[in-house]
Amino acid sequence: MSSHGKRPPGDRVSPLAQHPARLIQSAFEQGQTGMVLTDTAGLIVLANDAFCRIAGCERSEVAGWPVEHFFLSLRTPSMLAPDPDSNAEEPTSWQQEVLCRRADGESMPVLMTVDGLRDERQRPHHYLRTFVSLAAPTGIQLGDRHWVHVDPMTGLPNWLLLRDRLNHALAQAERAENGLAVLFIDIDRFKAVNDAVGHVEGDRLLGELAQRLQKALRSRDTLARLGGDQFIVLLEKDGTAEAAQVVTERLQEALEPPFLSGNRYLLLTASIGIALYPTDAQDEEALITTARSAMYTARKKGPGRLAFVDHRLTTKLKEKHRLESRLSEAIHLPERHFQLYFQPEIDADTGCCIGLEAAIRWRQPKQWQHPPEAFLDTICRLGLGIRLDRWVIQSVIAHHLGWLQSGSSLGELPVSIRLCESHLVHDTFDRRPLDHFLRLQRLESLAWMTLQVPGKGLSSNLDGASHMLKRLERLGVRLSIDGLGTEPLDLAWLSRLPFARARISASLTRAPQQDERNLLEALCRLLQALHIEPAIIDIDDQAMATTVSHLSSKRVQGDYYCPALPAEELDQWLSERKSARC
Repeated sequence: MSSHGKRPPGDRVSPLAQHPARLIQSAFEQGQTGMVLTDTAGLIVLANDAFCRIAGCERSEVAGWPVEHFFLSLRTPSMLAPDPDSNAEEPTSWQQEVLCRRADGESMPVLMTVDGLRDERQRPHHYLRTFVSLAAPTGIQLGDRHWVHVDPMTGLPNWLLLRDRLNHALAQAERAENGLAVLFIDIDRFKAVNDAVGHVEGDRLLGELAQRLQKALRSRDTLARLGGDQFIVLLEKDGTAEAAQVVTERLQEALEPPFLSGNRYLLLTASIGIALYPTDAQDEEALITTARSAMYTARKKGPGRLAFVDHRLTTKLKEKHRLESRLSEAIHLPERHFQLYFQPEIDADTGCCIGLEAAIRWRQPKQWQHPPEAFLDTICRLGLGIRLDRWVIQSVIAHHLGWLQSGSSLGELPVSIRLCESHLVHDTFDRRPLDHFLRLQRLESLAWMTLQVPGKGLSSNLDGASHMLKRLERLGVRLSIDGLGTEPLDLAWLSRLPFARARISASLTRAPQQDERNLLEALCRLLQALHIEPAIIDIDDQAMATTVSHLSSKRVQGDYYCPALPAEELDQWLSERKSARC
């Protein structure tokens, strides 16, 4: 034997080396590179432990599943050099960047290489896929791959990358005097589907849906995910209405085949709004906003519809967003925008002032079309009602303490404060319920304070509200129910709630028939039987004052007696009133 044929001294042949099949099996099973063997249909035949760690699954669960179930494509395949001896027309090897979901729900960037295993005719009978993580063991992404611009669930560009491309496209369109189109896509009733199949399966469906949409677009178009079940398509260069409609219809056709989830077939449709540059909007934010408004128009028509921008609706939405922004600014800086007024409550028999109600007014009323009370529903819907009420409460406390210190007779009067219904639940923005907030004010007594609770909030949440009301009562606060008669309310429940007073609008006394006016008197007497004092409010003219004078309720309020006044003017009014009447 030649020297080249001799083994080094002491060298032994591994038992595995004597059995190549066992050696290959050991490398497959123990290697740190994820490996999957699939048939030509993409169904998994065999997977190693490394792949299961990457994909966040158990090895016993993967056999028979489509391999694409475990990843989402980030980029189109990059074909590898074909074998020069192969006569196959289709390439059998390629690479792709994909995202695999880990067991903790996070997504891991992975480089997937696919190699076809061919028979004697050079036709693939199986495929070997290898998965190499593009993240370091610490989780830091390797290489300059800009993962920050990728939505991890779908592999699509996210809002950051979309904004960059949209700004670039707008600059190009302006230079070349071309148009472009933005399509706002919202998947119809996807929340119901997500709740039915579960969030994990819902995420997978979104990934499959994103792939279908992507395949329906041209290579120069951008599909991005905004979040949830909303997507944006940017159509560059050919931004005419006709071209945008053709692409939109193609996207909707891509969703027509049912989606398979377990053993169920699901039908998904999309409402799509179309905004054109420069016809509908000229900047990034306006294009997105107008496309969204068009999507709302499409949704009203029914599922799976499209709509172009309705300029009347767009103007209305812009005004709505502008108002909400101004209200948010005002409530976060209340001292700059609001001032506190007080309206007297009157004893109808003596004409004496027996209480005050706090009211807010604009510091710059010319900048607003309506008083603050007109926006209370919007303020509550924006989740800002509690912030505003807390500012009012603290301002009233400051006035009350100031009156006591100065010896003003205003300090002797109880003060009512109107609340939004959000206080009746415990889920405040800072996890600090109303009774906790009042304790933090560190007052010796709260007996002078009356909190007005809206009847609307009670009718929708009697059980939850009763707990809060009883806790407020234990603090010594007096409670009043506001708007009685305008909302349905269980009188049996009302008798169990700790209300000392009820406010009834004088507008109910405008009934033309005597029987209906008698009904109002019956309501007053019923309240009195429950030891709840009725108060008639909103009395703004002589006719109303005459009508309520025949009722058994003697606590009245309205502009007819005195409008809401700043504290300084109210002090003077009260002094004159006492001199004249009391």
